[in-house]
Amino acid sequence: MKFEKLKSEGLRHEYDVVISAKDIEDRVIEIVKGKAKTYKMQGFRPGHVPLNIVRNNFETIATKEALDTLISNASRAVVKESKVAKLATNPMYKVKEPYEKGKDLEITLYFDEVPSFELKAYDLKIEKVVPNVSQKEIDAAMKRAMDASPVYEKAEQSYVVKPKDVVSYHATCYNNGVESKKKSFSNEIIVPDVIPEGAEFLGNFIGKKVGEAFDFVPATDKNLKYKIKVGSIERAITDITPEDYAKRKGFTDKKALEDTIKEQMESEINDLAYIYHKSQILEQFSKDYKFAIPQEVLDREMRIAIASYKREEESDLPISKSKQGEEKKKSDEEIKKELADIVNKRCILGYVLNKISEKEKITVSEADINAALSAEISRNPGHAQSIVDYYTKNPGALDFKRAEVLEKKVIEFLLTDPTLKEVKKTKAEMEKLLDELLKDEEA
Repeated sequence: MKFEKLKSEGLRHEYDVVISAKDIEDRVIEIVKGKAKTYKMQGFRPGHVPLNIVRNNFETIATKEALDTLISNASRAVVKESKVAKLATNPMYKVKEPYEKGKDLEITLYFDEVPSFELKAYDLKIEKVVPNVSQKEIDAAMKRAMDASPVYEKAEQSYVVKPKDVVSYHATCYNNGVESKKKSFSNEIIVPDVIPEGAEFLGNFIGKKVGEAFDFVPATDKNLKYKIKVGSIERAITDITPEDYAKRKGFTDKKALEDTIKEQMESEINDLAYIYHKSQILEQFSKDYKFAIPQEVLDREMRIAIASYKREEESDLPISKSKQGEEKKKSDEEIKKELADIVNKRCILGYVLNKISEKEKITVSEADINAALSAEISRNPGHAQSIVDYYTKNPGALDFKRAEVLEKKVIEFLLTDPTLKEVKKTKAEMEKLLDELLKDEEA
């Protein structure tokens, strides 16, 4: 193998690499010999098939393995020779001419190094948001909880079904007048406050007592008729004090439930505050630090940003419509131009935060990753298995999640600075602040 530096401009390094035909042939023979040890073929004992026959059967596979190994070895040797402290991306290559058996392979090997810069003092010029939850907001949240998630007790025989009650019933099916045990079933439903259009079936329960019944003919099959008989009723208790409600929900008293509600509301404000803090830190670091970003890193982050932009674009359609009534979408180049500045800032933020993590020895443990995945699953309970499968089958996605967790840990470390001025914000105030921030970014 021979290599020669072509150029080193900025963060990019390029080398001309020649892998000799002899090295390729030697490696192919080595691979074929390895396969020949266990190769089976009719007329020969296992491991005694002539080498030329084995090679004929594995020529393509062996050549590919040989080239992959030799190029990988060449990459390591070139990187070592370059004395680059840290790579920003894995080495890549371009083949100058398609490989032909018996000839040298010539490639252009290139890679980028991590930008070099000195960390500055962590002098954040931002306000630190702390949650502001009033008793009035807690009382309102308590009322909403009591309304949306009531407590229940078994109703008396004389009680009639009302909205919010839980009703168990048995549906006996008759197909053209003949009872069908196969289509009969039992179930339980919560009667909603408002009966949705097309769900008249639910409305039939209102006013019924235990043991009473009504007939129901599904719109999808007029040959079927169901006799719906109320089995039991769990009455939604609406005339209840907050203290009693808390105890029936498993809390020691009203104060314990209020503390839980407050903690949840503060968590929601903190989630919004994190977005705000990150945005402010990003803006400051983009002014404090000026260095080039490796092109491959910029391109990768831009692809992620464009994909995210398109997902949001699709969820917000129609964006604009032509005279023909068709939705008009921006091209990738238009999106790229729009996102160029923010993507560059995000890359700078990433490198600075990563360097801070190295200096302060901030790391991400498996427990941190598991906690982040659990949080993602709890936000999307109906997609738990698909989330697990996604991260199991995509190591790159797991790396991205690890970087996301590290970023949050470093930002939280920066916010521990006791000199930061604290400002109290309600959830409504934080939402307004983020809306204004978004408008500024779009301007």
